[in-house]
Amino acid sequence: MTKRPNILFLLPDQLRHDYLGCYGADFLSTPVIDALAAQGTRYEMAISPVPVCVPARASMVSGQSSVANGVIDNLSWLRPDRRELGIETWPELLSRSGYRTAAIGKMHFYPWDISEGFEHRIIAEDKRHVAVEDDYHSALLARGYRKQHAREMRGYHDNKGACICDLPDDLQVDRWVANRTVDYLDALSDDRPFAIMVGFPGPHCPYDPPEAALAGIDPQMLPAPLPATAESAYHREGFIAGYRRPWADLDYSSLSRDQVTAIRHHYAASVQRLDQDVGTILEALRRTGRLDNTIVVFSSDHGDYLGDFGLMGKAYFHEPSVRVPLIVADFRAPETRTSTAHASLLDLYPSILDWAGLDVPHHADGMRLGDITGDRVITGMSNLGMMARSNTHKLVRYATGVEALFDLVADPDEQTDILAREPEIRAKLDLELTKTLTRQLGSSFADRLVSEIRLEAPHPYYQRAWHRPYPRKI
Repeated sequence: MTKRPNILFLLPDQLRHDYLGCYGADFLSTPVIDALAAQGTRYEMAISPVPVCVPARASMVSGQSSVANGVIDNLSWLRPDRRELGIETWPELLSRSGYRTAAIGKMHFYPWDISEGFEHRIIAEDKRHVAVEDDYHSALLARGYRKQHAREMRGYHDNKGACICDLPDDLQVDRWVANRTVDYLDALSDDRPFAIMVGFPGPHCPYDPPEAALAGIDPQMLPAPLPATAESAYHREGFIAGYRRPWADLDYSSLSRDQVTAIRHHYAASVQRLDQDVGTILEALRRTGRLDNTIVVFSSDHGDYLGDFGLMGKAYFHEPSVRVPLIVADFRAPETRTSTAHASLLDLYPSILDWAGLDVPHHADGMRLGDITGDRVITGMSNLGMMARSNTHKLVRYATGVEALFDLVADPDEQTDILAREPEIRAKLDLELTKTLTRQLGSSFADRLVSEIRLEAPHPYYQRAWHRPYPRKI
């Protein structure tokens, strides 16, 4: 039997694709990630169908869309009885097939310390969840430190989220995650293939690199934010209210150009440090002789507005929020490729299983990355709204009643809503959205099926006190 590949899934949180050199950024340096792209396939058009932390992660690990699995906001998670329905995560399937599986860093599961199929976890949760008593919390305490709310950091309120983390370098959270990954790789003692998911908490806000990291970026070279539009203005009230809550404690009712520049400066500095952390992990693979049999995946759960459209964070369906990097480097046969396939984060579930030589369950909503062809329409839905995105156009609808259509070829910055003048394109995307959501809703309610009503008598269903099996396996 051919030796099965190791799989290393690197997942920084809230990383825009266009803040990497291999995606055209010339204002910062990401040589390690660029080299990774040069040895594998870089997907030019990778999309997060639901640009929100928890729904994106729930979809990636379960293979189901947010509609099918019911996780449509950051306050939800997968059903505890999902296994009874036949819904298994990719780490569960890989573990059962003989893989050694580990999750290191931020996963954003609820409860935060459950396994979801990973045999081993080393946990450093969201930088905003400062009360979580995870492994990173214990490491800080052991050195005489503690987690801090960002408002305790220098510059946080003045710069609207751009601040300085004064922890020692090895206790900066992304670096700590990288070092724990190296420790894990060094401790491996058998020939079982491994599948490791590394969740970096950064460069998600707060934008908190160490001060020394800022010197590597010229703020004058940073791209200017995209202007606000009539469509984006509808989201502003909800966006401001969200960040005023205690988790962020920020007032974005005003946001100056200097503050946006500071935020982008700190974000870029964090990305450069992330590149170093990726290099540390890849070097450990080389040093231990494992890289040549490893498939490395690099992506993110969603992007970050960084002041585009006058917004911060993510959650809405503009390109800065839904576009993510996606690099797949198979070091068994390195080859430089750029793919224009319209890829979705949902495609990682079937792809990981396929690389491991496993069958893809019928509940998977994505496609294997190698199977994507044509003008695919990617749909997504959250508690805020929904999107249908083709290779050329995007239709968005929000719970507020706002609807818009954008030509992504002629207007990649989404400055002009063409809904009124392109009824045929709107109708086409509307049809795809309706078809996909209807199918996925059917999956979400499949546990309620009473298939016995189709059976012929005699059957206990036709007698008194028959017990209906629930939940029904999908």
